[in-house]
Amino acid sequence: MRFQMRLTFVVFFFVQLVSNSSQDKDTCKEEMNFNGKTSEQILYMLTDPCRYDRWKRPSIDGEPTQVSVRIYIYFIGNVEAQHLQYTTHVLMRYRWVDYRLARNVTYSIQGETLVKEKLWTPHMYIVNEYESRVMGSGNQDILVTVMPDGTVLYSTRLKVTLLCLMNLRKFPFDEQECPLVLESWTYNTNELLLSWEKLSPVVQNSRLHMTEYNLASIWTNSTFVMYSLPLDTWTTSEENYHYFGKFAGNYSSLTVYFKLEREAGHYLMDYYVPSILLVVVSWVTFWLDPNAVPGRTTLGTSTMLTFITLSRNTGSSLPKVSYIKATEIWFIGCTIFIFGSLVEFAFVNTIWRRRKDIELKKVTSKHVLRATLTPQLNRKSLSSSTQSLPSIQTIHENSLRQNKYSNALLVPSNDTIFTEPAASCNSININSSNSQGFFKMTPQQIAGWIDKRSRVFFPIAFLIFNIFYWIFVLI
Repeated sequence: MRFQMRLTFVVFFFVQLVSNSSQDKDTCKEEMNFNGKTSEQILYMLTDPCRYDRWKRPSIDGEPTQVSVRIYIYFIGNVEAQHLQYTTHVLMRYRWVDYRLARNVTYSIQGETLVKEKLWTPHMYIVNEYESRVMGSGNQDILVTVMPDGTVLYSTRLKVTLLCLMNLRKFPFDEQECPLVLESWTYNTNELLLSWEKLSPVVQNSRLHMTEYNLASIWTNSTFVMYSLPLDTWTTSEENYHYFGKFAGNYSSLTVYFKLEREAGHYLMDYYVPSILLVVVSWVTFWLDPNAVPGRTTLGTSTMLTFITLSRNTGSSLPKVSYIKATEIWFIGCTIFIFGSLVEFAFVNTIWRRRKDIELKKVTSKHVLRATLTPQLNRKSLSSSTQSLPSIQTIHENSLRQNKYSNALLVPSNDTIFTEPAASCNSININSSNSQGFFKMTPQQIAGWIDKRSRVFFPIAFLIFNIFYWIFVLI
């Protein structure tokens, strides 16, 4: 009995299924009447499986499907140079024509996710995407509009984190060109072609404002991208061609470029101006006494350590790249000037502690530095010129020999007594000269002379460095 009941139920279900399918076929053959129908009823009639295959792309005689794209930029922010990425909020709209959805009505059909699931939609993806999601509170922000002529408008709002390969050679005076690259995932150029809308392909929010960057310009580009594998993996089989998929063939690609100019005001006030002041402060050591070891040492080391800390805080937000950045050139230049003031103090203090005076042919920078670095050469030349002068001992011996014969005490006169060259030079100042044309300067005079020249040389050299640096970064 139970077996008969089950058999009866199966036969009834099969008969109903056959009858429904036959009715559906009859319904598909009939002309669709949209009079008095709602948008939902019209959509169900148009997308009935007997009439519409959502897995088949819309095409006439196998021609590629044309998809036009328009982007609206809501916001650009969080440009992270350290991770080479930036975040943007965009509204993307795709437009194509599906003639299977054309109808003789005057109003359009509009819906969200449920409408999208019944229609064919192109599978697009962002090439340089790091992370993305469809935005929306509660429901995803997706809107699909079907026009009476079969034109489909598919809009979605996205939050996208994109990769941007930045060039930081002129940081923080750099300009970046960050792209958003859109490509077809499923269909190659024989099946689908992407193009920008002719009127206003990219529209930006009129109130768009960025903190660290300034959006200078936006431009678009359309091209074809070829993906290929090594030749030994290719075969002439059409089946293998489709097997390769995205790894082989040409695909349509759209790119929008955002030119971002970094606002350097923050870095000027927080890095460049303080570092210039630190370099200037290091020059105060030239006005201190050359023998003021504690004061000049503390001033030089403190400015050096402060500048290194300042530069480290500025560079911590940047990636480690293989090339030299503009901030590193500035760091090297300022470090040389601060370290140079320390070296100048060590050199001056060493001279100050010398005990012997230094002889000079001329009081010029060349002769002072040469005599200071190699004072023994001048003393040797001076001693060789004084070998011909009689010494006190020789005069005294001659007087004794004369006294032996005359039994009288002979005292040499002042005109016949010569002193040592070093002793005679003690009474000579920087503006007088001896018979050999030499000048004498004390170590203290030389130390002060070097400090005075450093007060002029270091600022002029730093000014020249600034001229070349700012020409490099601003041009």
